[in-house]
Amino acid sequence: MIRPLLIFGSLLMLAACNDKANDRSSTHSTAPEPAKARTVLEFLQNPEALEDTWAKCRNDPGGLGKTAECVNAGYAKERLMMLGRERAIQSLKR
Repeated sequence: MIRPLLIFGSLLMLAACNDKANDRSSTHSTAPEPAKARTVLEFLQNPEALEDTWAKCRNDPGGLGKTAECVNAGYAKERLMMLGRERAIQSLKR
């Protein structure tokens, strides 16, 4: 008599655990995906976006400054200073 109750209780516990796992996966799939970071080339081709992004990144170097978007904007700024816009774009298109 006790053995069937233990088996039944164990199955109930496993079913409850499975429901919680399914709940987590369903909320994860509905979460919005983060925006894709622009590349160095995209920043070089769009100077307004580069200036806007670079201003935000400089203002928050400990938070935003470490994101892929800010790192790419920083590299774009460096390439602009070293090579100029046209040469920097051409070097990345190769």
